[in-house]
Amino acid sequence: MIFRKIRIYGEIMMKKSLCYSAITLAVTFVIGHILFILFPEGNSIGSSILFILMNLTPMFVAIAFAKSDGQKAVLKDMFLQRESIFSYILAIGSVCVYYGVSFIMGNISLTGGTIISVLVYMPWTILQGGLEECGWRWYLQSRLNIKSYILKMFLISIVWFLWHIPIYRLPWITAGSSNYLIFYLMILGNTFMFGAIKEYSKGVLPCVIAHVLIDSLAAAMLVGSNIVKIGILVAFEMAISIFIVKERSKK
Repeated sequence: MIFRKIRIYGEIMMKKSLCYSAITLAVTFVIGHILFILFPEGNSIGSSILFILMNLTPMFVAIAFAKSDGQKAVLKDMFLQRESIFSYILAIGSVCVYYGVSFIMGNISLTGGTIISVLVYMPWTILQGGLEECGWRWYLQSRLNIKSYILKMFLISIVWFLWHIPIYRLPWITAGSSNYLIFYLMILGNTFMFGAIKEYSKGVLPCVIAHVLIDSLAAAMLVGSNIVKIGILVAFEMAISIFIVKERSKK
């Protein structure tokens, strides 16, 4: 009887995860299409508002789904949890791995930006990057009922990649790479790293911090598009993430 209830609960969580992914992707594609038609130049207040809304879609849909699940203090559960020091160490460590490994391989180019440039860019990266973690890590990862961490990360990376497509179809958006294979690989590596951080977190704040720092530091330095070096970086991110998650399961 207990095992049957567990199985039914798992099936419900899986259906909600799939439904969440489908709705988030659909809403993002609709907003992206509206932006593409109405604001091809992207230099108006309207385009900025819609673009921010599109980037916040994963969070808004996650809040709606959590409320429908009967969760009351959603924002508190997201951001005001008492996190372990180790989760914040992992957040900073993920940034060091992303840029450090790239630097060692000579796959970094400096933009000329300063620490001031990074700080000025940071509020924008919170809205157009960091807060989407509320959807991918806080809601989807925690409810995707798959035992295999590796398989779960691959599935989330595919959803996350598809979600970016309407954003990078906009002619006024500069993507990290116009090569979709390279872009997916970078998403895959970050999915594993951010996923490992979430495994050690109650809420989503450490994941948000990691995402914001990686995006903000792009104002000062950019990771190159050498596919071999990107592949090595992603392999390292995946390996270290899998090791960290396995260590947690031993405790």
